[in-house]
Amino acid sequence: MAKRIHWIIILGILLLSSVWSVYAAEPVVEFEVRDRDGYQDIIVTTPLANYLFTEEGGSLRSILLTFAPYGSNVAELVAGTTSNADTFNRVYIESAEFPFELANYDGLTYTASAPLETDEGTLILEFIGQGEGLTVAKRFTIDPEALYTIDVEVEVSGVTEPALLTLTAYTASTDNKGRQLTYLFDGEPSAQPLARGSYFDFQGIGLMDDEIVFFLHPAEGTTVAPFAENTDAGTRRIGVELEESKTYNFTLYGGRRRFITLEAAGIEELDQTGFFARLMVYVIKFLNWLYLKTGNFGWAIILFTILMRLLLFPLMRKQYHSMARIQQIQPKLKKIQERYKDNREEMQKRTLEIYRKEKVNPMSGCFPMVIQLPIIIIIWRALLYASELIHLSPGFLWLPDLSLHDPYFILVILTTAVMVAQQYFMSPMTTPDAKGPQKYMGYFFPILMAVLLWRFPSGLWLYYLLTTAAQVGQQAFVNWEMARAGGGTVSVEDDEIDIDVLPPEDSNGDAA
Repeated sequence: MAKRIHWIIILGILLLSSVWSVYAAEPVVEFEVRDRDGYQDIIVTTPLANYLFTEEGGSLRSILLTFAPYGSNVAELVAGTTSNADTFNRVYIESAEFPFELANYDGLTYTASAPLETDEGTLILEFIGQGEGLTVAKRFTIDPEALYTIDVEVEVSGVTEPALLTLTAYTASTDNKGRQLTYLFDGEPSAQPLARGSYFDFQGIGLMDDEIVFFLHPAEGTTVAPFAENTDAGTRRIGVELEESKTYNFTLYGGRRRFITLEAAGIEELDQTGFFARLMVYVIKFLNWLYLKTGNFGWAIILFTILMRLLLFPLMRKQYHSMARIQQIQPKLKKIQERYKDNREEMQKRTLEIYRKEKVNPMSGCFPMVIQLPIIIIIWRALLYASELIHLSPGFLWLPDLSLHDPYFILVILTTAVMVAQQYFMSPMTTPDAKGPQKYMGYFFPILMAVLLWRFPSGLWLYYLLTTAAQVGQQAFVNWEMARAGGGTVSVEDDEIDIDVLPPEDSNGDAA
């Protein structure tokens, strides 16, 4: 009775901790207003990035990606800006041009309105520019749960025909650290502009490389034309043309190159995924679906792991049975190896006879492992590439962020211990005759893994802990199952070996 109460208390603590974690961390947008050389700068902080907007040109001068998941670094996306990730101070290159400036018109004076916070936690910034009869209102909407996107509204009034305004999206050196100029026409990315009339829909312009995407995407109903031109300063200016007085709507994507985040911005065509990458996307979407159902990525990973282990158990069971059966005939194989140690051809022949007589396929244990390996790799990669989704979700138990490493290394220690236990169960099957250092090599790997990968995201460690624990449980079950059936892990003694399969040796030591 006392033991039952003990487990009830533990489960209660886990449940309360999980409920608390759901409400403990909600993504928010924060802002700070600073004065600089007579202009107001507004610094906006989100869970993924830090932005700097300014009255000077009504422009966006910095996108600093502060969230750096495993394998990536903090990065400034706006050319001409150097940012300090600790203080959020910026230094600008003289005469640099910045996103959302009017490239061919500098007669406007902008005034920033007071930042507006909505009940949903969204922040709206507005800059009104006026001059020579022209009025341009720029409104930037930042959502705390947005995946690297900002909604932009540009309202133009007072345009005198046939005046043409060019709204800058990006200006950078011509090489720009390998980032390639990319257009999107009719759902197809292109490195070159298309002539007007040769496409139905222009869907954006920007720069991208293997890591970063900076892209201006016109919203549905907004019709603009792209432009790209060289400047007198030797840089490349890209953007869109605003041809008349009306309201234009865009989505600016400035973030890491991830199919899931690009898809959320409506520009997934920029990332052409292969077969395995597509499988990874499906895994991420399924994990996200489980998250939406449970309210926490911790529980989503737990449910996902349980489902995967149930799905893979038939393969694992076959693998364990094969390993146990091979262990059972080890004495016979050892006898053959001793008798024919000087005749490899005959040794192989007699070994195959044993396999055939005992109905054992030595490769049958490897086949399930070969099938599982790509599945495991896809799941691991999916958890890494779902970092942004996980980062925006609540913490789990003592883990404030499943996309970052365990701050107390509890999961690392537990997983290492379970892997050692797994090796203990596996050793009789895989290395029944191992002695000395060879016997303990399998115990060295979990420790090495813990030392090398301790900074892996805690979500990955949670998945691997549950997977390893499930494997140990399944393995113990199969061992029990086979022992109960009178085989499996029970060794065969030497005097039980069927010597009839081994022909007698002559006086020279050769087989008769």
